[in-house]
This record gives sequence, structure tokens and C-alpha cells, in this order.
Amino acid sequence: MQMQLEYANARFKEAEIVIEGFPYDRTSSFIPGSRFGPQYIRFCTGNIEWYSPYQKRALDDIKICDLGDYEFKTEDHLDEIEKEVLRIYHKNKRAIFLGGEHTITYPIIKGIHRQIENFSVIHFDAHADLRQEFNGERLCHASAIRRVSEIIGLKNIYQFGIRSGTEEEFKGGKNLFPFEVYQPLKKIIKRVPEPIYLTIDVDVLDASVCPGVATPEPGGISFRELIDSLLLLGDKKIIGADIVEYNPLATSPWASGSVVADILRELILIIIQR
Repeated sequence: MQMQLEYANARFKEAEIVIEGFPYDRTSSFIPGSRFGPQYIRFCTGNIEWYSPYQKRALDDIKICDLGDYEFKTEDHLDEIEKEVLRIYHKNKRAIFLGGEHTITYPIIKGIHRQIENFSVIHFDAHADLRQEFNGERLCHASAIRRVSEIIGLKNIYQFGIRSGTEEEFKGGKNLFPFEVYQPLKKIIKRVPEPIYLTIDVDVLDASVCPGVATPEPGGISFRELIDSLLLLGDKKIIGADIVEYNPLATSPWASGSVVADILRELILIIIQR
């Protein structure tokens, strides 16, 4: 039996926001295990308060539906993700998806794009994920944003915190801001077209803050910088988000899981403004 988020309080029909896990890590190239991330995130929500001291609001009055983890029925997992996302957005819902590896962002964007033609993507990550292919895979965690760019255009993708990638990736990014998130986002946020989809690879955080990731990278940002960066989006129309690459098998899962659970709380409050 799947665990549910403690604060999930609504059925799909009346929900203001939908949460769903996609337990997929087929192309993981270093430490597999992010497929277990969604269930551990749910467990770790039991360790956090529903009230955000950063936003001075609580989750209590938001209608939240937790659909659980999607159960794949075929071998074509990415096609299933796309169709499931389209089903959600066809009902004019907003959603946060829990990974799972970063590959899931590609079919998520495909699904949303079938319902909403024009939107921007803001990408927080340690890695550029702009490779044409990696380890013989054209569609994998290291090429996810490259594939997304083929749907919405590279000029509509804004990347922050990037500190790992090939020379070609760094030179080829249109709106790629290395190392930092808050300061560059603050400078350009007014010119990012809305609506916005947000994808957060938690390895954007320093490994001392969140070591439980599939591909750790030193030199990341602090938790507070991440939260302050999210707060910059408070008056923007956010149509959805994902949180990816948390890996409970990479190290003791509880500290990193609690960090991710906090991020989830803040994201819900950012997306559903009062």
C-alpha cells in the first residue's frame, strides 16, 4: 500500500494542486535508486511542519490531492508519463511531480505542451543536462533539458546553478547562469515570459546540505538560497513543477528527504497563492 502525503486533503476533482510520483530511474548512470524517492519524500513530510516561516503561511487551507506513485503498465514508461500528465492538465489542474530521475521532465513537458502551447521553463540544477546523448542514450537524465528544448525552444529555458557539463553544453546554453541561482534569477525574472514550469534537480544544493542525490556535485547553493530563489517566483503564474534526483539509497535517507519535503511544502505555497 502506498503512503500518502500527510497534508493531502482533497480528491482530484476539487483539488487546487495535484501531487504525483513517477518512480523512474532507468538511465541512472552513477547511483541508481531515485525511483524510491517519491515514497521517502512522503514519509519525510511527517518530519516537517505544515507552516512555512519563510512565507508565513500554512498548507492547511490548500486543497491538495496526492495521486500516489504512478503505476506503469507497459515498457514505454515515458509515453505513459506524457499521457498521465496530459490527463491532469486537460482538467485544468496544476501539479508537482516527484522523481525519479530528471528524464521524467521531458515527457512531463510533452504532456503539458499538448494542453498549453506557450510557456517558459526555469531549471535549477548542478548539471546542464544539454547533451545530445550520454552512454549511447539520446533520452536520459543527462540530455533531458536538450530534449525539452526541442519542444519549447532553448530560448524559453532559463538554467541556474549549473556547475557541471561539457564545454559544448556551457557554450550552447542560451540562458545558462553558472554556480548561482538567486542573484541571476533576481536580475532576469521580470523578463521571463509567463506561465512558467519549474524543474528542480535537488543536486543544485551543495552536497553538505543534500547528499542524498543520484549524481552529487560539490560547490552547490545553500538551502536558504534555494528558498529565497523560490520566493522570487511568488507573484508569477507557475503552472507546475517537478522535484527530481533525490536518491534515498545514496546515503542515509532521512536528512536529505526532510530537505526535499521542505522544498515541496514551499513549492505548494508558491504555486497556490492567496
